[in-house]
Amino acid sequence: MAKITLDIFRFDEAVDTVPHRDKVVVDIPETTTVLDALEHAKAEVDGSISFRRSCRSAICGSCSMNVNGITGLACKTPCNTVMDETGTVKIDPMPNFQPMKDMVVHMDPFWDKYTRLKPYLQPKDADSAHATERRVSPDDMHKLVQVANCIMCATCYALCPVVSVDPAFAGPAAIAYAYRFIEDVRDGERKERIAQISEDYLWLCAHCYACSYCPKHVDPNDRIIDVKRAAISERVMMNERGPRHALTVVKTIKQTGMLAETELIQGTVGRFNIIGLLKVAPLGLRMASKGKLPPIFMKPIPKVDEVRTIIDSLEVPVA
Repeated sequence: MAKITLDIFRFDEAVDTVPHRDKVVVDIPETTTVLDALEHAKAEVDGSISFRRSCRSAICGSCSMNVNGITGLACKTPCNTVMDETGTVKIDPMPNFQPMKDMVVHMDPFWDKYTRLKPYLQPKDADSAHATERRVSPDDMHKLVQVANCIMCATCYALCPVVSVDPAFAGPAAIAYAYRFIEDVRDGERKERIAQISEDYLWLCAHCYACSYCPKHVDPNDRIIDVKRAAISERVMMNERGPRHALTVVKTIKQTGMLAETELIQGTVGRFNIIGLLKVAPLGLRMASKGKLPPIFMKPIPKVDEVRTIIDSLEVPVA
């Protein structure tokens, strides 16, 4: 047994204006999970401590919270892996959410974005047109298995820095789940789903890989890339900056083996978008004054053909 100090975030929106912290000492084995430590504290020390939990088996996603700066499932996190040298475990609610009471947060923004995707199968035809169930080949189903493991714990949403600066962004979980239906051969709304998630700021994703810290290894970042590839292949919102930026990056690297930054700005903003180009002109002037302006004409690097071969093997065919 060990004496572990739980440094707990406390806030009740019904009575508090600012949060505070309470320290609760529990006498438990070091290998006890953070969730069980909280359960012990609630049962034996302070019954007002509030948090969400359910199955304790890392499959329901209810107990996601921030423990010593790392967001994840409390039921999957042993105390001895996160406590500091003084035996203290600091527990906070998930970032990017408004606290309701202690570790309980308002999940409405997360669920609203998920619901907008219409997260259910919309077949091309009626069930009556099929004598048996709609069958899917193992290869087609294999693409969906990983993302179907998502337990909607919102860990990736809490970790996403883009959500932090722009709450309108759909978030990693919603985009990953959009992929689950976009790539389902039984669904008849592929292009409509891509258009919906594109409108929900798909292209704001910065690919920082923060969402890769997923307790179920869904890897939303890879699914976001797949959805972007699908958007380009279906030519959805191609006049937006996101798709133009991606295609210009590929084009310039394919030409010379290096990123042509001058070309990238023009291709992203739009060559004939005079107002947009004027807005970025001061940045170009500052770069020029500091000697940071990239060369206007770039020569292909040695073995550029090898770079082109790699790009050709990965390139998305545009319809």
